[in-house]
Amino acid sequence: MKHCIRGLLLVAALVLPLHSHAASFNCAKAKTWSEKTVCNTKQLSSLDDLLAVSFKKALESTDDKAALKSAQVAWLTDERDVCEDIACLKAVYTARLAVLNEIIASAEESVTEPDSDEVSGGWYQAIAKPNLTVRKSADVTGKKLGNVPYGGKVKVLEFTDKTDSIGGRAGTWVKIEWQGKSAYAFDAFLEKLPVADSDKADESDTTKASKTLEGLITSYECGDNCYLVITDKQGEQHSGLCTATLCEPWNEVAEMPTKFQNQKVKVTVGTGTQYDGGGNVMGEMDAFETIKLLK
Repeated sequence: MKHCIRGLLLVAALVLPLHSHAASFNCAKAKTWSEKTVCNTKQLSSLDDLLAVSFKKALESTDDKAALKSAQVAWLTDERDVCEDIACLKAVYTARLAVLNEIIASAEESVTEPDSDEVSGGWYQAIAKPNLTVRKSADVTGKKLGNVPYGGKVKVLEFTDKTDSIGGRAGTWVKIEWQGKSAYAFDAFLEKLPVADSDKADESDTTKASKTLEGLITSYECGDNCYLVITDKQGEQHSGLCTATLCEPWNEVAEMPTKFQNQKVKVTVGTGTQYDGGGNVMGEMDAFETIKLLK
């Protein structure tokens, strides 16, 4: 059953134990228009749940708890409850979340400096079962690009400012590396890999492009993935995923211009990931990551 923060709860929080400050009331008891609207609007309900989590963390992070409680009560009466439409409620919730998260972040920074992985990302593994959804934008409504299976490794490029609550978990959307491009995933379903495993993943990632090959392009085919065949001077055929920049326009239309047939090239061979039609990982194989045209 959905729950939401109510004004009476936070007023009572001034005298109740700390653990009740961020608790949510049953929406069946909602009285004001803003409370009822929050309970009846999925996105607002999620924001309200996330606000409860952030408020509790902020209380635990600050030394001046009384001031934060008073500010929260003032926000309820002077900002949230004066709204007359959903757009206004979304705006005030988002703004309040930003304030609370800044309090939390400031407290964390005062305790310890973030390490380089926290700033730049790093390697994580998916802990969502059966898989983690990867999206084109940092939102649950973003286009689904595919899935990372449970336990699969993901390279996080950076953390966004977009917070959310999904499946009862509060977290942040992160930008990840996906099929050679940027995509987004929800970090509440990711777990940071131990340093040793991260180092191995980084080493593997940086040593993919360790082989070069010269030959002729003799075949190009697309199914769920697009593949290129290079025939070397000895007549041996080498198949791989077509992931180079030159391949991008071909892959868009699943066709290689005829002028490239039997074109002499020098390619860099790395490792790529194969995906099925639903965007699920099938496995790894050789990939042609760069293609240089030769005369």
